[in-house]
Amino acid sequence: MSGSTEDSSRENSQGNWQSRCLESERTQDVFVAAAPASHRDDDRRQFESMAAGALAGLRAHGLAPGNIVCGWIHVARTPAWDWRQVLAGVLGATGPLPITALLQPPAVPHRYCTLQLHAVRSARQSGVWHGNVAEPAAATVLRDGARHLRLMTITPRAGLAKGATLADLAYDMLAQAGHALQARGLSFADVVRTWIYVQDIDQNYPALNQARNRYYGEQKLPRLPASTCVEGTLAGSAFPVAMDLYAIAIGDDVGVEAVPPGAMGEAKVYGSAFARGSRITEPGRRTLYVSGTASIDATGRVVAAGDLEGQLLRMFANVRELLTDAGLDFRDALTATAYLKQAGFRHAYARAAAAAGLPADLPAAVVVADICRPEWLCEVELCAARTLPED
Repeated sequence: MSGSTEDSSRENSQGNWQSRCLESERTQDVFVAAAPASHRDDDRRQFESMAAGALAGLRAHGLAPGNIVCGWIHVARTPAWDWRQVLAGVLGATGPLPITALLQPPAVPHRYCTLQLHAVRSARQSGVWHGNVAEPAAATVLRDGARHLRLMTITPRAGLAKGATLADLAYDMLAQAGHALQARGLSFADVVRTWIYVQDIDQNYPALNQARNRYYGEQKLPRLPASTCVEGTLAGSAFPVAMDLYAIAIGDDVGVEAVPPGAMGEAKVYGSAFARGSRITEPGRRTLYVSGTASIDATGRVVAAGDLEGQLLRMFANVRELLTDAGLDFRDALTATAYLKQAGFRHAYARAAAAAGLPADLPAAVVVADICRPEWLCEVELCAARTLPED
C-alpha cells in the first residue's frame, strides 16, 4: 500500500464519527460516517447528534457542508419532522444538500439512524444545488479535465404513481435520470455507478431488471455501470423505486472501465445489467467502486445457502478478487455499506470484515435490508482508492 489513504478517525468527545481521507496534489476526498451519540435519545435527538458528529468529521479535515457531493442517511422509520430542515439547521447549510434518506434500519439495536458523507475539496468545484423530481439534487466537481456529477434521489414522475406497474415506474425513473444527465451535457453512457432502491424487492426485482435491461438496451451503452440494488424506500415517499447515480464526463487524462467479474462471472448471465465494479483512472489516483457483492459463483448460483458464515467468507473473497485485479486491497477502502438480512447478523459480519482486512475504523454503515435474492443473507459494497505517482 502506498500510504496515501490517511486514516483520519480521530478521538472526539462523543466518539460517534469516523473518517478516511484520500489526498492528491489537487484534490482531497473525505468520507465520513456518523451515528447518534446515544441510543437512549428519542429519534430527533439521535438524528441531531448524528448530524453534529458528521459536521465534526468534516471540520476535522477543514471542510464544510458546501463540500458535500453526496450522502446517505439510513433511518429505522420515517421521521415525524422535516429531516432536511433539521439536517440543514445542524450543519449550518444554507440550502438542501445532495443527500438521500432511506428506510433501511441500522443493524445496531435502538439506533435510529446513521449517516455517510463524501466531501471533496478541489481546485474547481461547483456549488451544490437541489431540484425536484425532474431535476434531482446534484453536485459537480471539475478535476483533471473531467466533470464528476452526482444525481441523488431520482424517482419516477409523480403522475405515474397510480396504476403503473413496477416495471413502468422503474423505466420512467431511469428515463428521468437520463433527462437530468442530458440537461447537464452527459448521457447514461457516462454513468459510473448506480444505487437502486426497491420496495418488496423479493417480488419486484424481476420487474426492475426488465425495465433496466430495456432502458440500457435502448441506450446502447458501451459499458455497464457498477450498481447496488437492495430493499429500500425513500423516507417519506410513496414511490416503490428510487435511485442515485454517479457519472463522469471524462477528459483526455481520465478513464472509466468496467472491471472483470472474477470468480463471480458477469451479472448479465442471469439477466441483470450491471458491472461487478467500475475502475476510474485519473492523474495521481486509481479508484474502484465495487458493486453490491454477495456470495455468488461464476454461474450465478448462490454459494452457501442458509449458511451465514459461509456466505460472508465467499462475499469477501469475491470483493478481494475485484480489489486485487484493480491493484488495490482492503486497506485502500474509503467507505463501505453492508446490507444484512437480519440485525442479529451484525456480529458475524464484523468478525468476517476484520478477518478480510477491512480497517476497524472504516467509515461504514451496517443496515438491515433484503437483497435481490431471498437466499442471500448479506451483501457489501465499497469504494477503494490509492494515489499513484504522477508522470
